[in-house]
Amino acid sequence: MRLLILGGSPAHMGGVETFCDRASAALKRHDPHISITRLATGTAYLSLRRLPLVLRGLASLVCHRARGPATVWLQYVNLPDLGYLLAARALGFKVIVTPHLGKDWRSERISALRRLSRLLLRAAHRIALLADTQQDEIALPYNVPRSTIRTFLPAETLVPSPKSGRRTGPLRILHASRLSEAKGSFLVIDVCAHLRDAGVPFSARIIGSADAMTHGRLQAAIIDRELQREVELIGWTPPAELIDRMREADVLVHLSRVDSYPLIVLEALASGVIPVAMDLAGVRSMIENYHGAIVGTATPAEDAAAYLIQATPAALRRRGKREANRVRTDFAWNEAAALLADTLRAA
Repeated sequence: MRLLILGGSPAHMGGVETFCDRASAALKRHDPHISITRLATGTAYLSLRRLPLVLRGLASLVCHRARGPATVWLQYVNLPDLGYLLAARALGFKVIVTPHLGKDWRSERISALRRLSRLLLRAAHRIALLADTQQDEIALPYNVPRSTIRTFLPAETLVPSPKSGRRTGPLRILHASRLSEAKGSFLVIDVCAHLRDAGVPFSARIIGSADAMTHGRLQAAIIDRELQREVELIGWTPPAELIDRMREADVLVHLSRVDSYPLIVLEALASGVIPVAMDLAGVRSMIENYHGAIVGTATPAEDAAAYLIQATPAALRRRGKREANRVRTDFAWNEAAALLADTLRAA
């Protein structure tokens, strides 16, 4: 099989890009006979200035069609990605689409875009969902077969780490994301302010890429709240380093209101870190299956702080260690790759 994994924007590294990296590695390990090529869509933060990236991606797709038949596995993050679906079908490719969005994304919130998304998805040969809960969040066409695959956690999180059992001292908080309002990055600072005011000893790291304006606003918020001693704002971190930093944490605070099925929550659980997250369908499913805390959308920072004030670091560390073993078993790469390979062949 010749597979083209289509999606992501290298200039804006995030969850989709790392997901594609891991899926490629796992598939190659599972079946060396699968020929895999990665192609970027370049649709993140699309504007007229960035349009040449999309045209370059479409040109690459045309070039690969000249090399013979292939299956396209398209990662659907925003509506412009579905332009690639139409192009791939017009070129004669078999196309499987995996949505990486949920009900609060713009293409699902706005009724006209929601209808357009459902219409365009009718062109797919199969839809491969990351979680069953997406069927309740996304407008999916009725005539396209569906499968549920598993996400791919970092290989490093799937093996026990001695660091996870050696955490001591005050509470350690982590927030890791593409930093923004929607991802809950500013709410993390509110949580930290509540903990400081309650006299809870803690340290926090906020890790991820951000545009200059967002980074400046986050830094200003930390200074305004006088949290410079407790909160460290870190930029984009290579995946291996991020995993090391995650294993040093006790709690992941992920108050995103847009992530349908946030990979970082499962990564945290596999690393022995307890998540505190906003009440969305996908993350609720994760926490109900394993452990963590769900907070409401009305007062998420206050609710998250209340949970952390009453929790003890020692108890969180013990529970995190137990749940890590379960998650690593359930999301082993060989199982996830076999499920994905079956889905690709079914198309």
